[in-house]
Amino acid sequence: MLDMTIDRQSPVPLYLQLAEILRQQINTGKLKPEDMLPPERVLQETHDISRATVREAISQLKNEQLVITQRGAGNFVKRAAKVERDLLGMHDFDIQIEAGGHTNNVELINFDTSYHSPSATSRLGQAGEEVIKVTRLRLADNEPLFIEKIYLPKSLFPRLVAEDFISTKVFSNKITREFGFIIGEVMLQIEPVLLTAEEAKVLGIENTPAAGLLNERTTYDQQGRAIVFSKWLFSGSRCRHVLKIKAK
Repeated sequence: MLDMTIDRQSPVPLYLQLAEILRQQINTGKLKPEDMLPPERVLQETHDISRATVREAISQLKNEQLVITQRGAGNFVKRAAKVERDLLGMHDFDIQIEAGGHTNNVELINFDTSYHSPSATSRLGQAGEEVIKVTRLRLADNEPLFIEKIYLPKSLFPRLVAEDFISTKVFSNKITREFGFIIGEVMLQIEPVLLTAEEAKVLGIENTPAAGLLNERTTYDQQGRAIVFSKWLFSGSRCRHVLKIKAK
């Protein structure tokens, strides 16, 4: 997409046009969270507008919570708020993400119906069997949140296709509605890890080595069968994991 420019024939005020130019650069990732905006003088000269117009545009973006000003340093793209995950919450994580005011999206990276993994098959009680492996990138506010790897027994989910995993809710709905499973228990293990260079790249982390948080989750039905084993790999900067315990 070509960079937008100021249109002096437009009825839209110049400061709103500049605000839209900067907003587009933020939304497309050209300006990333914590990046410094071009200095006011540079914006003034680049777009041939007054310093007052530049300041009005920046004020507009500050009102939209997109930009913050640090005294003596300049104007910066506001860092995205962390997603909060309640580990004992009554709602699944998708609902928690959206309830926190964040957008919730997914990118399907890989769908493999003939995957062999001793660790995954042992968790699923399917030793020696092929399993379905799904790899997805989960995003909040269009920024990488975690890498999700899902392992499923082929014998329990014979009709799954890649399209079942291109949104956040299709598969979870299918577990109960189409396949008839009722969730009985979930076991969650959490440990800190070092991200590989490839994992860091997918999560949008430039400086490596970097720390991550690995969540391994096994879901059982009411008969005690392991029906889903998943690995969620978080970057430490995007999500806060909260454990709320009530006193008895």
